Amino acid sequence: MLKELWQYVSSSTSLPLAKEMGFLKEAIAMEARAKRCQQSWGGHYQSCQKAILTASQRAVQKRTVLIFGAGSLHDIPLGILSAQFERVLLVDLVFLNSAKALAEQFDNIELIEHDVTESLVTIQNGQLFVERPMAWLDDTTIDLVVSLNLITQLPLIPVRWVMEHFEVSEIEGDILGKQLILAHLLYLKAFKGEVCLIADREGVESDATGKVLDCFDPWWDIEPPKAVNEWFWTLIPLGEVDKHTSQTNCVGVSFL
Repeated sequence: MLKELWQYVSSSTSLPLAKEMGFLKEAIAMEARAKRCQQSWGGHYQSCQKAILTASQRAVQKRTVLIFGAGSLHDIPLGILSAQFERVLLVDLVFLNSAKALAEQFDNIELIEHDVTESLVTIQNGQLFVERPMAWLDDTTIDLVVSLNLITQLPLIPVRWVMEHFEVSEIEGDILGKQLILAHLLYLKAFKGEVCLIADREGVESDATGKVLDCFDPWWDIEPPKAVNEWFWTLIPLGEVDKHTSQTNCVGVSFL
């Protein structure tokens, strides 16, 4: 707990809303969980890296690769991408010091703190309006775009924020969540290079015997693109949050 508190105090971000809305706190909590769950998360990281390398093979040219949701960088084959591409642009709202240290080892890797929805300032003020993202669409050197474990996470903090701070109803929050997912899909499809989407497809909560207790749709009832590859990720091992339950997600890869 003290280590996480120190991380929060010592971490810097160019986007004040990252702290104000809770994104920095969430990033630190996820990094701490990743360390505790190395055994169950390792396979997921490897599968993500393989999917990204498969996507890189589809790119006709190797000028710029743009990755949204880069976060901790654990699920990105940094060395291979750095060798393959002239530029590697890694985008997320928050990068912790550990990620910054990793990226500094490569001259052509750039970390960019950016709101990929381009809507958080508006949402932070209680306006339920989702912008059409435009960043990098005019960069003709981008040959590969990867959305990495991001799209189903986009609604979580913003919807919680407006419901807690502006008395937004569940129905209004649900509409906002759907809009954020759809806007990201349309944004990805607007790029001219190869586009790879890596995202959760289903979440399953089980008890200690393996009996399924609940299933949930991380896509907010929106139909995801067809997956060409899938794997299972034990996101919350037994005992991590509750000694009686665990959560396993199905993760899929799509090319748009």
